[in-house]
Amino acid sequence: MIGVGWFIPEYLLLAGAFVALFAEWLFGRDNAGAAVGAVTATLAALAAVLIGVREPAFSGGLLELDQVAVTVRVAIAVLSAVYLLWLAARGTAPERSREAAALVMLAALGGMLMVSARDLMVLFISIELATMPAYVLMGYRRDDARSLEGALKYFLLSMTTSLVMLYGFSFLFAIAGSTSFARIATAPDAGLLGGFAALFVFVGLFAKMSAAPFHFWAPDAYAGAPAASVAFVSTVPKLAGAAVMVRLAAVLVPGAPSLLAMFVIASLASMVLGNLAAFPQSDIRRLMAYSGVAHTGYMLLALSAGTASGNAAAVFYTIAYAVPSMAIMLIAAEEGSELDDFAGLAARRPAIAWVSVVFLLSLVGVPPMIGMFGKLMLFTAALEAGRLALVIVAVIMSVVSAGYYFRILRAAFFADGSSEPSVPLSLSSTVAIGILAIATLGIGVFTGPLFRLLTAGF
Repeated sequence: MIGVGWFIPEYLLLAGAFVALFAEWLFGRDNAGAAVGAVTATLAALAAVLIGVREPAFSGGLLELDQVAVTVRVAIAVLSAVYLLWLAARGTAPERSREAAALVMLAALGGMLMVSARDLMVLFISIELATMPAYVLMGYRRDDARSLEGALKYFLLSMTTSLVMLYGFSFLFAIAGSTSFARIATAPDAGLLGGFAALFVFVGLFAKMSAAPFHFWAPDAYAGAPAASVAFVSTVPKLAGAAVMVRLAAVLVPGAPSLLAMFVIASLASMVLGNLAAFPQSDIRRLMAYSGVAHTGYMLLALSAGTASGNAAAVFYTIAYAVPSMAIMLIAAEEGSELDDFAGLAARRPAIAWVSVVFLLSLVGVPPMIGMFGKLMLFTAALEAGRLALVIVAVIMSVVSAGYYFRILRAAFFADGSSEPSVPLSLSSTVAIGILAIATLGIGVFTGPLFRLLTAGF
């Protein structure tokens, strides 16, 4: 079969997941599973870079590796490696890090297949592979009722909307006579049936991306889950989800132009509800849940442009959001999930406090951090498509977001708190957060070439 070797990164993650499950017996330490996973994910990222663009990857066109797929699969592998590196320092027996490492690699595997899928059935199976480990990670505290409740809400809503999405897939199959993206894109206009098909598909994806009005599961699920689980689930799966959304939009919008209006409405609702609801939160996990809703709204703003540059901006912005967001949640996992837990952070861990400034300014969109370049691209794409009013709302909401992000900085630098860390920061934790800080500051240097690569993929 053509191109089997082009999916070495996925094979590595699958093998690493199985090794991680038995790491305690193989290596004598529970956290060895996360260490093995970090090495495996790093090798997967390198392999993805070396393999590069390969299309079609299989003779039936089920999977392809274009510029978008290659970029996102590398980003997924790198962020998974950084997360597993951090997890290796937290590998005490009660945390069952070997199981968490295996789940992370399986979720990353599903995400990498999602971005390469060019067939509805392959896409659906990949989505479920990426999200099922996330259900377990969100309910990882088996003795915590809030954690289990949040995970159950996530599971029930996700499964229900998956069925709605699958119903939409069945309509697309009826219209095109095929599950291939290429055949669907060239199918004759199906009128109302095509509109309903596209609507059902994106309802499922909106729920998985926590876009309004399908975002209600996110705050409860995040608040009940360990901050470490939120760091992964709120970022890496969203990278794959954003890539799938823009891919399907490129396929479906020409036959259902009304989708652009739906993107506009969802973008507006997500930006406004997400930012306003985040403002009064004192739990970092709930704050970042609503922040994620808002950032999905910004991504949909780019998608509403209906252009290649808008699609590329949506993917780039999701990467720009995922890096600092993961970092903030890893810091919350170290320090505590309440705003009061950040009090005195500048005194007890000054380096972590200052890199937190970098991460939070990036989420606001302040230069020269990667978040500024991401917002600049999506605002430009939206303006070119005539979305001036929506861009004005997005800029206002970005200013609002500074208010709740700066509450974290106020606690870290100006609130009274312990000046002595309760637990020393391990070397691997320091390296993981340092890598994310360098990426937040450094990726902006490659914005132009990376954006051109992504645009070429559409």
